Amino acid sequence: MGRLPAIGLILLLLCLPLLGCAKSEPSATPSPTPSLSGGILVTFDVNGETYRIFIKNEETIEQVFAVQRGESQAKIPSGKLLRGSVWYNEPWSWHIDSEDIRMAEVTIELCDGIPSHVEANLDYWVDTVGRFCPWNATIVQIEDFR
Repeated sequence: MGRLPAIGLILLLLCLPLLGCAKSEPSATPSPTPSLSGGILVTFDVNGETYRIFIKNEETIEQVFAVQRGESQAKIPSGKLLRGSVWYNEPWSWHIDSEDIRMAEVTIELCDGIPSHVEANLDYWVDTVGRFCPWNATIVQIEDFR
């Protein structure tokens, strides 16, 4: 029994130099997250689904903070829908225009919905409805990048 561990050790020592010679594919390094500046990133919850808007419009930024402080009833985010994913609004393949976003007290029912409805019917939402204004949206988090 004493010979078996010795043979294993010898084989290991003989193979060690070969381990560094194996050709390996370069590992994919995740791309750094693009930095945001000049606005706030707001996370909204809508009936258990979340989406995020980077807001650069100063008037809307003030409206968001007023809602957070309990000083405004304009709690519905109403923004222009744009095709294309952005890293901060994953997993959705759409986002809200950073400048064309307002907080509203009331909006038309047509633009009310949840993020997954927008995703499932993106052409209809972008081309026909044009805006997303979920009535049940609540602010979950505000990150300030100004």
